[in-house]
Order: sequence, then structure tokens, then C-alpha cells
Amino acid sequence: MKSVVTALLAIILLASMFIGRHYMGFVDLAPEVVQSRYANEESEFITLSGMQQGINLHYRDEGNQEKPVLILLHGIMASLHTWDGWVESLQNDFRIIRVDIPGFGLTGPYSDGIYNIERSVDMLDQLSDKLGIESFFLAGNSMGGYISWNFAAAHPEKVERLILVDAAGYPFKPPMMLELFQTPILKDSVSFFTPRFVVTHTLNEVYGDGSKVSDDLIDRYHQLMLREGNRQAVVDVFASIAHVDSSKIKQLKVPTLIQWGEADVWIPLENAQKFAQDIEDAKTIVYSGVGHIPMEEVPEQSANDAKDFLLSLIEEPRAIEALVVTPVTL
Repeated sequence: MKSVVTALLAIILLASMFIGRHYMGFVDLAPEVVQSRYANEESEFITLSGMQQGINLHYRDEGNQEKPVLILLHGIMASLHTWDGWVESLQNDFRIIRVDIPGFGLTGPYSDGIYNIERSVDMLDQLSDKLGIESFFLAGNSMGGYISWNFAAAHPEKVERLILVDAAGYPFKPPMMLELFQTPILKDSVSFFTPRFVVTHTLNEVYGDGSKVSDDLIDRYHQLMLREGNRQAVVDVFASIAHVDSSKIKQLKVPTLIQWGEADVWIPLENAQKFAQDIEDAKTIVYSGVGHIPMEEVPEQSANDAKDFLLSLIEEPRAIEALVVTPVTL
């Protein structure tokens, strides 16, 4: 009996240590582990070449294959899952392609650790070519927005309409969490120490309404960060976009919708106004009380606004002017 109790205590102790190591982020998760949890029947992987150094890009090709193509790019520390709400709302009206940008989600990092805007633009260019897509609608959030408008400037013939959701593009004072990732000692520790409570704090910061941050949401963000190589990629990407180049924004001629969370503490609302001033005839929608990721926080509302803007090319619905939208609380 004593030996059984001892064995049980040993198992409990080992389990506690294992759970604690995961909670504190002292472990890397193997690619096959995170794929088993966060890939689904829509998940596909495609090998790219050239600047992509054989990266195996995770993407999903969903929705109505007979409808216009909409490509979605997520922000930093996120994944293609950030667009779940948009896919649910828009799948009947668009063929939707969403991507785990290299360094994030299930795609994983570049082997050489080099991240720059030219490489990101090339990634999207290669993907669209391999899928045989000549032109498309493009939407991006935060870092994904930075890639989106740079892609539109480099390949205007491919982008029919552009949506920038709390996009990076102008210099701004980063919040404390982002500054920590640029602090020499702390940024070096991120690759082997990423506690779950840090992810919880970050999500509460980027949501205007912290009550919408669920345990499942925290788990997904945390576990995808723990995918081998992704944590170091976050540090490297932060370094690469520390000094953004805004010079090409005024060159944009593509019809553009700017969607912004009024309570965004990462990229302030004044940057939305700068985009609106620099992009000719850009339309702006500001969501009252919403934070940095409106497509997660108010998915149905932001998706419907995107649909109105994109399909106005075909159906000419109501014109979207600059306005402030107050989310409906159910």
C-alpha cells in the first residue's frame, strides 16, 4: 500500500512539474503537437521557394470558390485563427484565403531568423501565383496591415480593394509590453520563458472589453507561441518593424477602407487619421470601445462593414463614410 501511495505522489509531482513548465512557458511544443491541436480539415501547407527558403506555409482556402477572393493577414503574436469570425460571416460571399505568416501559427519560423517587409511581400506574391489568383481583395490587421499596404504599393495590379484593420504604418510610441520585447535582457529570455499570464495580460490589453478574453483564447495564443521557433520569431519581427517606412502610403491608389478600434492602446487612433489623410478617398470606420483587433472583438459587425465595402464594386450598396460605430452588446 505504501508503495502505491508513493507512486501516486510521484505521478502527481511529475504532472505538476509538467503542467507548471507549460504554464510558465519553459518548453517548446513540437510542430506536430500544435498541428494536432490547431490544424483542421481546411488546413493546407504549401512549400515556397526563393526568398522563402522552402518555408512550409500554413493556409486555409475556404468559403465559396465561385466568389471573389479575399486574402486575410493576421497581426503580430497572432495566427490565421484571428479571422474565425470573419470567415463565419463572409464564407458565402467570398473565397477566403487566410495565412499563418512565417514566424507565427503553424507555419513556423525562417531558418535564418531574418524578417523584413520585402520577404513578407514576396511570400504573398508567391502564394497568390501558386494558387493561380491574378487579383484579389486584401485585408490585414496590425503587422498584417503593414504587409498589406506594402504589397498593394508593390503589386497594385493584384489588389482590387484594401482593408487596413488597426494597421502598422506610422511611427508610434509602443505600449510597455512591446517595449519589453525590445529590452536586451528580457527579449533574450522570451525564447525560453513565456508565462501564460503574460499572454493573458497582452490579450486583455489588445481587447477593449477584457470580458471577451476566454480561457480557450488564451490557451490558443499561448500554445501557438510555444511552437518551436515562434517565440524567437516574435522578438525578431518586433526588431524588424521598430522603424516603419511610411513613404509608400501616399502612392496607394487602390480603394481602401480603414477599420479601427477607438480604444486601441497599441496603435493609437491618430494613426487611422494619418492613413485617411494619405490615401486618396479612403473610407474610415471607428468602433467605439473596441481595442486593437476588431475582427476578433466585434467580428460580425466588422465583417459586415468589410462586406459592404468590398461588394460595392459589384452591388453598389450604401456608401461607407467616416463614422463611429458603437458595438451592440447582446
